[in-house]
Amino acid sequence: MTLIIEPGWVWDADNGLRTGHSVIVQDGVVADVVAGSPTLEAERIVAPDALLLPGFINLHNHALSAPLFRGLADELAPGDLPGHIVYSLLMPLGDVAAAVMTEEEIGDAAEMALLEGLRSGTTGLLDVYRVAQWPFIERAKRLGLRSWSCPYLFSAPVGMTPDGKPTYSPTSDTGFDAIVKMFDRFDEGPRGVTRVGFGPHGPDSCTPELLRAIDAAARERQTIVSIHAAQNLIEIEKVTAAHGKGSIEHLRDMGLLRPGVVLAHGMFATDEEMAMIAEAGAALASCPLAFARSGRFVPLARMEAAKLRLGIGTDGVTLDMLHELRTASVFAKVQSGTPHGLSAPRILRAATRDAAMALGREDLGLVAKGARADLIMFDLASSRYQPVWDPLKSLITNGSASDLTLAMVEGRVLLRDAKVLTADAAAVTRRGRAAIERVWREAARRGAIPASIAARAAIALH
Repeated sequence: MTLIIEPGWVWDADNGLRTGHSVIVQDGVVADVVAGSPTLEAERIVAPDALLLPGFINLHNHALSAPLFRGLADELAPGDLPGHIVYSLLMPLGDVAAAVMTEEEIGDAAEMALLEGLRSGTTGLLDVYRVAQWPFIERAKRLGLRSWSCPYLFSAPVGMTPDGKPTYSPTSDTGFDAIVKMFDRFDEGPRGVTRVGFGPHGPDSCTPELLRAIDAAARERQTIVSIHAAQNLIEIEKVTAAHGKGSIEHLRDMGLLRPGVVLAHGMFATDEEMAMIAEAGAALASCPLAFARSGRFVPLARMEAAKLRLGIGTDGVTLDMLHELRTASVFAKVQSGTPHGLSAPRILRAATRDAAMALGREDLGLVAKGARADLIMFDLASSRYQPVWDPLKSLITNGSASDLTLAMVEGRVLLRDAKVLTADAAAVTRRGRAAIERVWREAARRGAIPASIAARAAIALH
């Protein structure tokens, strides 16, 4: 099947902004990008006020976390938690979800979250979750999304005592064997739509032996590794005490500072460590909203100054990539004290071409002949954009996910005229909501949701 798209503008990071061009999609690839309107007989989408660009790639996400923590983990009051939010709320609540949810419920919640991502222009995402939450893979495939799954591995899961001190509980079941089985079952190879990699939780919760084994297994299977690194001071202090060096240097010594490795957050990385990441060719996925809700700026201006390969992730706070990109751009401007920090073309490059290269896919993140046809299009005809001086700036400054009018992966149209074609959106939302509300009630009963937070719930928990 051949489809011709005639937008007002076409953009990608390598070729810049093009006006008056048509994009020809055939057999899953961009067959050509030509000036004017080709005479070829084919279905056409004519959208003179629209911007066509590569689909967004969410470089760090926890799809199950988005609905699970929505509202519950926001605007926490003093005294709500004994210690760090990750170890005293997010992970305990995640443990309850893993324990009580059926495979069907896991899939329902994941699909609801993925639906949000698709509706905001996400065509591919790197997702990190517990091994038992593997139904994520099947639901991503059902929606037609490109996915990289990196299930968690632990040598010692991290918890927290009632007075806020971190605990590490060694385990013999690291998850390694289970992930190898997942890889054998689901992975479609280096050019596949569905990939399975490794997600060691962090350099503090994984032994050197496990990290080396992960590095070797990932290299052998030509797949990726995603790991939280320098995300909080608890992690850094643990690594420094155990190994006499910081998290980034330790990962370098484990073979995990290289192309094919995506570091999540880097919130507390020093300038020297950021330079180390850039030199080694690893990627850093920054998730500004995840830290902003706890009152912290992600150091995006320093990340950009280090010239490292920067990607953007939603971390499960939201799956609205357009919202996340706007936040990142604004944060970088405030931090740098300049109006051009992480400009519209730069932040869009991070979410498209740079993310694709971080994942080893030189054929993604482009609107160019021979690239895979993972494309999105925003209609800029609304009053919020008009008149359009610069479509990229208009999208980042004023854009809304509701103006997404087309999304495709491998040339398969997933969304058209703002309507999802691969799922019954209302039914997906209804099932996902029910699954998460059941977890909330069970978590409240078990005490995984602190009483002061549970008391503010807008639904009945008992």
